Amino acid sequence: MDTPPFSSASQAAAPEPDSALVASVADALVSASRLPAPPHMPTLLAAYLPRLTASHHPRVLSLAASNPGLASPDPLLAYRSLVSPPSCLPSLLPLLPVLPYRHLFPLLLSFVPLDPLRHLHRHLLGNLPSTSLADAALSAYSRLRLPHLAAQLLHSIRRRSHVRPSLQAANAVLSALARSPSTSPQASLDAFRSLIALRLHPNHYTFNLLVHTHCSKGTLADALATLSTMQGFGLSPDAVTYNTLLHAHCRKGMLGEARALLARMKKEGIAPTQSTYNTLVSAYARLGWIKQATKVVEAMTANGFEPDLWTYNVLTAGLCQAGKVDEAFKLKHEMERLGTLFPDVVTYNTLADACFKWRRSCDALKLLEEMREKGVKATLVTHNIVIKGLCKDGELEEALGCLKKMAEEGLAPDVITYNTLIDAYCKAGNAAKAYALMDEMVGRGLKLDTFTLNTVLYNLCKEKRYGEAQVLLQSPAQRGFVPDEVSYGTVMAAYFKEYNPEPALHLWDAMIERKLTPSISTYNTLIKGLCRMGRLKEAIDKLNELMEKGLVPDDTTYNIIIHAYCKEGDLENAFQFHNKMVENSFKPDVVTCNTLMNGLCQQGKLDKALKLFESWVEKGKKVDVITYNTLIQAMCKDGDVDTALQFFSDMEVRELQPDAFTYNVVLSALSEAGRPEEAQNMLDKLADSGKLSQSFSSPLLKPPSLDETESGKDLQSQTEEETGGNPQDSILEAYTKCLNELCTGGQLKEAKAILDEMLQKGMSVDSSTYISLMEGLIKRQKRLTHAAG
Repeated sequence: MDTPPFSSASQAAAPEPDSALVASVADALVSASRLPAPPHMPTLLAAYLPRLTASHHPRVLSLAASNPGLASPDPLLAYRSLVSPPSCLPSLLPLLPVLPYRHLFPLLLSFVPLDPLRHLHRHLLGNLPSTSLADAALSAYSRLRLPHLAAQLLHSIRRRSHVRPSLQAANAVLSALARSPSTSPQASLDAFRSLIALRLHPNHYTFNLLVHTHCSKGTLADALATLSTMQGFGLSPDAVTYNTLLHAHCRKGMLGEARALLARMKKEGIAPTQSTYNTLVSAYARLGWIKQATKVVEAMTANGFEPDLWTYNVLTAGLCQAGKVDEAFKLKHEMERLGTLFPDVVTYNTLADACFKWRRSCDALKLLEEMREKGVKATLVTHNIVIKGLCKDGELEEALGCLKKMAEEGLAPDVITYNTLIDAYCKAGNAAKAYALMDEMVGRGLKLDTFTLNTVLYNLCKEKRYGEAQVLLQSPAQRGFVPDEVSYGTVMAAYFKEYNPEPALHLWDAMIERKLTPSISTYNTLIKGLCRMGRLKEAIDKLNELMEKGLVPDDTTYNIIIHAYCKEGDLENAFQFHNKMVENSFKPDVVTCNTLMNGLCQQGKLDKALKLFESWVEKGKKVDVITYNTLIQAMCKDGDVDTALQFFSDMEVRELQPDAFTYNVVLSALSEAGRPEEAQNMLDKLADSGKLSQSFSSPLLKPPSLDETESGKDLQSQTEEETGGNPQDSILEAYTKCLNELCTGGQLKEAKAILDEMLQKGMSVDSSTYISLMEGLIKRQKRLTHAAG
C-alpha cells in the first residue's frame, strides 16, 4: 500500500518551527474556505511560500482536511494545484476522504494516466474508500478504458461490503467491460454478480449492457438467457434489448432466429423502430436476399417509417459487402429514378470502396467523375478510399498523384492518407520513399503518430530488414516522434521469432533506459520470447518483476508460462503454477485447458487428460476443435479407435466442425487398425460433403519443438537460396513438390509422413492430393489385411 512519505513518529520528531509552519498554512486554508470570495492562493500564502518544501505539502493538506471547520475543499485543491505536480500521490491522498464526487471524478481522470505503476489503485484496494471515492474511481477507470482495474476495485468493494457504490458507477464498469475487445463475457457476469451482492437493483441499462456484451463476444445463447434473468428482477426487455439481439443474430446470418425474435418482440407489445428495420434490411442485403430486404422496406413503410437515405445506404453497404456490386448500382439508379432521394457522398464512397475491393477500379474512377458532374463534393474519406484502392492495385504513383488532386480541391491529406501510402511503399520494399513521406508529413505540420512508425517497423521486420528497423527505432527524433513501447515490442518479437534473443534483450534494456514503461502486452512479448528460447527461469523472473511494478498479468501471460512448463515436460510445475494463479483470480480459458491436456497426452497420461476434459465440460466451459483434436490424436495413438470415433461424433453434437487434422488422424487410425472399409466410407463422405476446400490447412495442434523449428529454419534457408522468392511460399512449394513426387512414386508411407508434418505446421494441402494419398493408403491396407487373412 502506498502511503505519504511521513508518519506520526516523524511529525513528533520534527522541529517546533516546522510544525508551526504546517499548522499556520493549514489554518490559513481552513479560514479561506469560510470566506465568500477567498483570495488568490499566492496572495493568501505569500508569507509562507518561501519556507514551504515538498515534504510540507502532504502534511498541510492532511491537517487542513481533518479540521472540522473546513467549509469547502476548494482552497485545498487550489493549494495542491499551486505547490504540487499533478502526478504526486502523497499530496492527493489527504484530499480523497473529504472531496465530493464532482471534485473527485475530474481529479482522478487527470491523475490515473500519470500513475502507470498504479500506486493509487493499490491504495484503493488496501484502504476502504468512501462511497464518493468508490463512485469516482469506478467511473474514472471506466471512462479511461481501464475495465480490468474498475472490475478489480468493484470486486474488492464487494468483499468488504461496508461501502455501496451507486448503480450508475457499477453500470459504468459494465459499459467499459462491454466496450473492451480483450475481456470475456465472464468478466461482465462477475461484475454483475458483484453488483447484486452489493444490493444494487439493476435497471434496463444494466441488462442491455450484459446483452450487448454477450452479443459482441458471440455468446448469443447467454444473451438470450439474460432475458429470463431480467424478468426475475421485475423488468421486461425493451426495444434496445431486442434491437441488440436482432443485430447480433443478423450479423451471424441467423435470420430464422432473428425473425423469431421480431415476432416475440411484437407479441410483447414492443413496436419495431427504424433501427429494427434497418438491421433486417442490412442482414438480408448482406446475404444478397434482395426480395426479403425489399419486403422489410415495405413493412417499414406500412408501419409508418419512410425509408430514408440512411436506409438505402445501409442496403447499398450490405450489397457491396456481399460482393453484389451490380445490385448496389441498380439500387442507386432506382433511388435516382424515384426522385425523392438522391445519392449522397456516403453512397458514392460505399460504391467506390466496393469497386476497388472487388477489382473494378475503372468503375470506381467513373463514380468519382459522376460525383463531380452532379455536384456531390468529395470528402477526405473519398480521397482516402481512392488512395487505398490504388495502393491495393499496386498503382503507387497514381496514389501519390492523388495528393495533388486533393490540394486542388482544397483538401489536405491527414494521417490516414499518409499512413496508407507509407504502408504501401513499405510493402513494396521501398523504405526510402516511406521515409520521404514521413518527412513530408512533418513538413505539412501533421503529427506523426505511433501507427506511422509501427507500420514501418512491422513491415521492415516482416522483410527481415532488422538493421534498418533498429536504426529507425533508435534515431527517429528528426521526424518529430519517438517510439513507444509497442515500437520496441514489434522489433523484439521479430528477433525472438528468429531465435535471436540477444538483440531483443538489448532493445528491452534500451526501452527501460529511455524511461518507457512496458505494458503487460510488451512483458508478454518478452516472456514468450524467453520461453521460446527455453529460458523459463528468466521468464518467471520477469513475471515477478511486472507484478512488483503493479502490473496485472492477463490470461496470455499465464498461458505462456503454463505452455512453457508443459513444453519442458514439467507437468507438476505447470499444474502448481496454474493452481497458484487461480488463487490469484486467474480464470483459465480454453487455451489453458488445451495446453494442459496436450502436455498430459504428450506424456502418455490420457486418463488424466480425460478427467481434466470431463471436469472442464461439467463446469459448462467452452471447448473447441483443438480440444478434441488433442484427445482424439492421443486415443488413436493408444489404439483406442472406438473411443476416438465417439469423440469425433460428439464434435458434431457440440456443433464443432472437424478440420483437416481431425480427419487425417481418424482416417489414419482406422486404416492402421485394419478397418479400411470404415476409413474408405469416411473418406468418401468427406469428399462428397465439400467440407474440404480446394486448398485446406489445419491450425497447429501444438507449437513445434525447438528442434522442429530449427529444422524448419534450415529448410527455409535452403529454399530461399534456391528460389530467391518469398520464403513461406518457397517452403510450401518444396513440401508440396516432395509430397507429389512421393505419391507418384508409390512411396505412400513416406508421403504420409510429409503430409502429417505439413498439417502439424499449419501448411495448406491440395485436397485432391490428400484424397488420392488417403485412398492409396487405404487400398494398401486392404491388400495387407486380405493377405494376412
